[in-house]
Amino acid sequence: MSSNPGICLCLTGRSIEEDLRILDLYRGQVDLVEVRADYLAAEEMPHLRSFPERAGLPSILTVRRKCDGGCFEGGEGVRLVMLAKGLTHARADSVANFAYVDLESDFHVPAIEEVCRIFGTRIIRSTHVFSPGSKDLNAIWATVAADQNEIPKLVITCDGSEDFAKFLQWSISLPPGDRILIGTGVYGFPTRILAHKIGSLFVYASALGAGYAAAAPGQIDPEQLIDVYHFRALSHDTIIYALGGGQAVISSRAPELHNAAFAAAGIDAVYLPLPSTDIDSFLAAAEIAGVQGASITVPHKEAILNRLHSISEEALSVGACNTIIRTDQGWHGHNTDTTGFARDLTHFLRRDDLVGLKVTIVGAGGVARAVASVIARLGGKGLIINRTLSRARNIARKYGFQWASNDERVNDLVMEHSDLIINATSVGMEGDAESDRDPLDWYEFSGHEAVYDLIYRPDKTPFLLRAYSVGCRISNGMGMLRYQAAEQFRIWMGREPPSTYLN
Repeated sequence: MSSNPGICLCLTGRSIEEDLRILDLYRGQVDLVEVRADYLAAEEMPHLRSFPERAGLPSILTVRRKCDGGCFEGGEGVRLVMLAKGLTHARADSVANFAYVDLESDFHVPAIEEVCRIFGTRIIRSTHVFSPGSKDLNAIWATVAADQNEIPKLVITCDGSEDFAKFLQWSISLPPGDRILIGTGVYGFPTRILAHKIGSLFVYASALGAGYAAAAPGQIDPEQLIDVYHFRALSHDTIIYALGGGQAVISSRAPELHNAAFAAAGIDAVYLPLPSTDIDSFLAAAEIAGVQGASITVPHKEAILNRLHSISEEALSVGACNTIIRTDQGWHGHNTDTTGFARDLTHFLRRDDLVGLKVTIVGAGGVARAVASVIARLGGKGLIINRTLSRARNIARKYGFQWASNDERVNDLVMEHSDLIINATSVGMEGDAESDRDPLDWYEFSGHEAVYDLIYRPDKTPFLLRAYSVGCRISNGMGMLRYQAAEQFRIWMGREPPSTYLN
């Protein structure tokens, strides 16, 4: 492998032949492979030792216990036999043997360690910490990294963004040396992209594109690492940009847009999701990672306003911020949602204004504030409906709109404002807790409405599908995402965005 982190493909097939077929799909994209023998059928054990030679790549042998996040539920004696069968070989030939074996820090078997020495197999000594909380990572690491001939591996399950920030801060403080560091789960996802920053030898990936589930929470497909995040080109000189929001940021299309634009413009930068439970832990993680600019999405667009050094007139007027940039004085906030929404909405409606149109806006969060601002600016008359009436009222009063609760009792009022109906909530979003729901399920579309959903993943939410089924014109928020992202590029880079944003 090169000095940059490698990509290790985790193989979770039921047979050696299946694992080799998976590997063949990714040859040329990965540097080494991990055979998860805890996934293999029992009858495959005699064939395990032949895998490295047939694979033609450095291979890791792992039999992960269920208590450590794997599938193996047998006794330690059985696991010892599995490891022995995989590691021993008739030839003392490194090509024919496993390059690595992953052994937990509580699994010390002199016979296995001697076999590794004879056959040139290096031990990865791993520890999995599932509830990091206030645990002393230095003390844990001292145990894992006790033997300098082994590669220490620490896997932390990040239950929230505070866990991630703590793990990131600790990781980058370590002295140079061979090691493997991983944060798992949604909140640990950024460690996959930032392997170079935390000094990890390689990052683990799963064959998601081939229809296999992730071998561990947060793993992504090698193609996504390479094609979306340009993993091979990342270095300590790479500038970091981020997407701050809830867990749903993991499925955002924004990394595709921004990273493609950075590459097209010849800028050494990477944009990655940084899921967070609250705005303060996001900003803490962004500070530790050295983030220079960020997109801000649900649920932080309003909360971040009080954390900024300065705010643009547009963001201040709307009362929500979706873009920040680091300055010498601190974070400066903008709102590009208004520009993105206005451009895409006028394109969808094929008109330059909304004069004479009555519009219903579903939702009263940060993005709804931007939507309401645009509707008023373009001359439309609005109705804002929301579960929490006070939030709808606060926005509506600013623009002279009407407001109401989101329930069937206001059906007639919505019908009066049905030239255009806009969903500005996350209900129906892929990955959201309410992904299968319709934010206006009590309303019966007639077919004359123009219906716009700011969600773009999936392409058609239950809300849009129901409107489309009766003949309504519909649009999702992909166009808005593209337009507002291009404006973010302009703010961050101080130059015109490349055409990739709109292709």
